[in-house]
Amino acid sequence: MAKKQLPQYQCKACGDTFSRWAGKCPSCGEWNQIEEVANTSQGRFDSHVPTKPRDRKYTEPKSIGSVVSDSHSRIHTGFTELDLVLGGGIVPGSLVLVGGEPGVGKSTLVLEIAKNIADQGKVLYISGEESASQIGLRAKRMGVSSENILLSSEVYAENISQMISDLQPKVVFIDSIQTILKESLVNQAGTVTQLRESSQVFLETAKRTSVPIFLIGHITKEGQIAGPKVLEHLVDTVLYFEGDRFNYYRILRAVKNRFGAVGDTAIFEMVLGGLKQVLDRHRLFISPETEERSGSVLSSVMEGSRAISVEVQALVTKSSFGQARRMAEGLDNRRVILLSAVIEKYLGLPLSESDIFSNLAGGLSVDEPSLDLAITASIVSSFRDKPISRETGYLGEVGLSGEVRSVGQISLRIKELVGIGISQVFIPHGNWKEVEGMFPSIKLTPIKHLQELGL
Repeated sequence: MAKKQLPQYQCKACGDTFSRWAGKCPSCGEWNQIEEVANTSQGRFDSHVPTKPRDRKYTEPKSIGSVVSDSHSRIHTGFTELDLVLGGGIVPGSLVLVGGEPGVGKSTLVLEIAKNIADQGKVLYISGEESASQIGLRAKRMGVSSENILLSSEVYAENISQMISDLQPKVVFIDSIQTILKESLVNQAGTVTQLRESSQVFLETAKRTSVPIFLIGHITKEGQIAGPKVLEHLVDTVLYFEGDRFNYYRILRAVKNRFGAVGDTAIFEMVLGGLKQVLDRHRLFISPETEERSGSVLSSVMEGSRAISVEVQALVTKSSFGQARRMAEGLDNRRVILLSAVIEKYLGLPLSESDIFSNLAGGLSVDEPSLDLAITASIVSSFRDKPISRETGYLGEVGLSGEVRSVGQISLRIKELVGIGISQVFIPHGNWKEVEGMFPSIKLTPIKHLQELGL
C-alpha cells in the first residue's frame, strides 16, 4: 500500500519549507506568509527510505594557471558608463538581475541596450508582461527598428531555455522574472518556488551556452528585489535602477558584481526618445550658481571606484515648537542628530532651540561618514549666517568627541574637487602624509578637531 503524501508548506517571504502551517514563519518572522504548495518530491519526509546513488562522471579539475581569461570577450552595451558599472562590459555566460520601481524605466533601459547590441548580432527579448504591440510602440518612439531584435511572449522557462540554445543570440532580456513559470511546478508565477527554480534554469542555460541573460525584477515596498534572497545569490550581477519617476535623472547602481567593482554608478537622463547617458558628472549634484550662500558646502563622495562632487545644504531656524526638529533628505537623519549634538557640546552653539534641515542637492542619497565635516560646516554656516566660499571643500569623519578622523580614497576625492575649481580643502590630519605635496595647485588644510574649522 502506497504511503500517503504528506502536505508541504512554504513561506513566500524567505522560501523555507515546513511540514505544517503556522501563522508566523519561524525562519524570518513574517506573518501570514506560509501557504500550502504541491509536494513534488516523493518521499521527502520519509528519511528511512533508501535512495539509489546515481552514477556520475565528475568534471576533471584544472590548474588555475591554465584557465584562459575571457576579459577580452566582453560585450559592449553602447553606454560607456554602463560598461564601467558592469566591470568593462557584459561577460558571456553571465546572469544579470536588474531591479527597480515600476515606471522608473527598466524596460526602456534594456530596449536601449538591445538597440546598441543589435549591430553585433541577434538579441532575444522575452516579454511576459507586455504584448509585442506594446513593445513595438515603445520601440517606434525610441527609434528602434533593427531586424536583429527578436520578440517573444513565451513564459515557460524550459521553452525559453530551448529557444536560447537554438537561436544562440548575443544577449537575452527577460522582462520580468516574476512572470516566468517552470512547467513542472504547479505554483503560480511570482511565487518563491517559481522564482528560484526558473532562475536556476536560466543560470544553467547561461553557463552552458555562454549567452548572457538579463533578468528584470520588481522591487518590494521596502526597496528590495521581490522574491527570495537566494535570487540575488544565484546571479552574477545585481543592478538597481533608481530615481524619482517625476525627475529626469536615473541612477543605475551595482550592488553585487562578480566581474567588477561594487558600488559603481551610471547616470542616465530620461528624454523624449528614451534614455541618454550623462557623461559630465562633475557638476551634476552641485548648484551651478557661483554666489556664496550660508549653509551650502561642497564635498565629494565615493561611488564605487569613482568620486562625485556633492553639495551639502543646511537650514537652521529658531524652533516654533516645544521640541526642535531634525530632518534630512539624502543623508542619514540619525547622523545629522549626532553631529548637531557634537556641535552644541564642542562649539558651544545652542542648537537645542533650533530646527535643523539638512539636504544633499540633486536628489542623490549617500550614507558615508566622509561627509560629516561638510555637514558640520553647513550647519555652523547656516546658524551663524556666514557664507562659505564656493572654492572651499570639506572632507572628514567626525567622532563623538569632536575629533576629525581619516577617510579612505582621499586622493581621488581631492582630485574630483580640484576638477570643479576648488582651491582649498579641509582634510583630516591623519590623511596629511598621504597627500602632502601631491596637489601643489591648491591649499590643503589638515585639522584634528572641529574647533580648528575657524567658522
